[in-house]
Amino acid sequence: MAVAVLVCCSAGFRFWAASRVPAPWIAPDEFVYGLLGRSLYASGHFRILGEPLRFYTLVVPAVVGLPLSLGDVGVGYTLLKALQATVMSLSAVPVFLWGRSLMPVRWALLASALTLVIPGLAYSGLIMTEAVFYPVAVAAAWALARALVRPTLGRQSIVLLAIVVATATRLQALVLVPVLVTSVLADALLDRRPRKMISFWPSFVGLALLIGAWSGWQLRHGGPASDVLGAYRAAGETNYSIHDAALFIVYHAGDVALMTGFIPVCAAAVLVAGAARRRESSAEARAFFAVTASLIAWFVVEVGVFASRHVGRLAERDLLAVEPLLFLALTLWLARGAPRPFLPAASAAAGTLLLAVALPMSKLVSLAALPDAFSIIPLYRLQVHAPSVDLDLVVNLIAGFAVVAFLFVPRRLAWSLPAGLLIALTAASLSTGRVVAAQATLVRQSTLGTSKEWIDRSASERAAYLYTGENYWNAAWQSTFWNRRVEAVYDLLSYRVPGPLPQPSVGPLEDGRLVLANGREVDSPYVVADDAVTFTGTRAARAPGAGLSLWRVRPPLRLAMWTQRPRFDVPGPDHPVVRVFACRFGALHFTLHAFETRDITLRRNGTLYRKLRLDSGAIRDFSVPARPPRPIGTRLCIFDVETGGDVNIENVIFRRAG
Repeated sequence: MAVAVLVCCSAGFRFWAASRVPAPWIAPDEFVYGLLGRSLYASGHFRILGEPLRFYTLVVPAVVGLPLSLGDVGVGYTLLKALQATVMSLSAVPVFLWGRSLMPVRWALLASALTLVIPGLAYSGLIMTEAVFYPVAVAAAWALARALVRPTLGRQSIVLLAIVVATATRLQALVLVPVLVTSVLADALLDRRPRKMISFWPSFVGLALLIGAWSGWQLRHGGPASDVLGAYRAAGETNYSIHDAALFIVYHAGDVALMTGFIPVCAAAVLVAGAARRRESSAEARAFFAVTASLIAWFVVEVGVFASRHVGRLAERDLLAVEPLLFLALTLWLARGAPRPFLPAASAAAGTLLLAVALPMSKLVSLAALPDAFSIIPLYRLQVHAPSVDLDLVVNLIAGFAVVAFLFVPRRLAWSLPAGLLIALTAASLSTGRVVAAQATLVRQSTLGTSKEWIDRSASERAAYLYTGENYWNAAWQSTFWNRRVEAVYDLLSYRVPGPLPQPSVGPLEDGRLVLANGREVDSPYVVADDAVTFTGTRAARAPGAGLSLWRVRPPLRLAMWTQRPRFDVPGPDHPVVRVFACRFGALHFTLHAFETRDITLRRNGTLYRKLRLDSGAIRDFSVPARPPRPIGTRLCIFDVETGGDVNIENVIFRRAG
């Protein structure tokens, strides 16, 4: 009954927090899983915009796709948050059942409660694999521990099934294969019975068969060996630096201590050291120690090596599954009377403190790092409100306080350690929820404007999205996710939307026609693009705040004008350039706003038209007559506005003569 109450309260709170998230925030991950789920229920295949993708996950699209397949995407998105909040909160169940076999019920309940208050549960409001992988990984670890206690054929079969389900949820779970092997070895050593490993031959044979079947399925078309990693093929083809990998392994080991409040790591180290020194009498405890030590070690190594090349910062969300095991270790330590033998306790405290000192928080805490590491959000907020604060010192002081409390709090007051941890994690979760909602709101406003489904409401036929590099690339994913009428995405020339979005490149002819690489014209009755481009057609709708417009066009798709502004984050010209297609007689009108005194050079088709100076703060309107190349009406006019610095070009219009 108490576990049910915990799950319901957690699910309710997490759904409330998720309801404040108006749209997907982490791109392109959320959109990939959402669109794959929708495709699975619509066609039975994993496709985005009709194109197949390498394997990402099977379980997550099956979970998220059902609500997202409803006719109303907004309603489905809300139902999905309620579903994910419930699924992620169900992680308390295997934690309680596992804990009940190790300690009195009240301590198992405490471990379950700690499992549900971590900041990482905020992923239940996002379309991410964490929402499903968190309970699945914990259940797989519990199944492995049960098999270590009684290695029957049935329990070993459940372990293999759990590994398959976990891997189908997230390919990161392939690390459970070495976790199983080292857990069996560690348990046999703790039990002082090396021959115990022989009883797991069915598991080892089963693993070999599963690995062979998976590799064969991935390679059936004759692809390279790294294709066994599906969409994460690049991870298997990368050359890793030993120095960087070791450094990030240390960083992530320190992050495990940070995200759990340091004390659970100390408690786990003391328990494992005690079991290694003398034979642990409880088979359940031996199995728990073996699984916990193996899983944490392998997860930290795997995530640290991967992050050293593919993330470049803390990939904390890939470590969420280790937290419940450390909370179980903490409550088991408390249930056993909080033992603190001098040498193991002092060593555990010193090692944990060294991990905290090794974390360069001033380097790792940034706005870009927040989606991958929710536990650093309170530190980021502190940095924003008090930039002069030394985050390294703050973390070191917190770690120092925690290890001192671990070493010296009297046993009769040991309950204060998990109580303080509950309060701290709850406060961090509230802070995380606010920041996630705020960041998602900013992204939604800058990519969708005032209405998420504005394209579907304004277009009566299929639409294409043209990415020009001018607006935030996330807008292409947002538009595709929320609007079913968007059936194709095109890149203008070399600009490209990050992620596995099918996006053929198109280029304009001088008369404005957009053509693919094979010369075929683009055929779409509607097109969505940044306001930097205009089309030969009628503007049907706009997305205020997002800088996007929907155009009703008559195929083939034709550009009328393209205004390129200099950008620091994408390749392009270093000054504003306006291209007028199918140019006729007329004039280009625009406004320049100078933030500093600047010399301006205006060129027309590469020829000097005028030079002038704009004073700081000046706002002036300009008109440059066109000189269209012959044959008139089919060629391109180019207007260069060389500003040499901070000058905005606004209100760009080409008015044709007559």
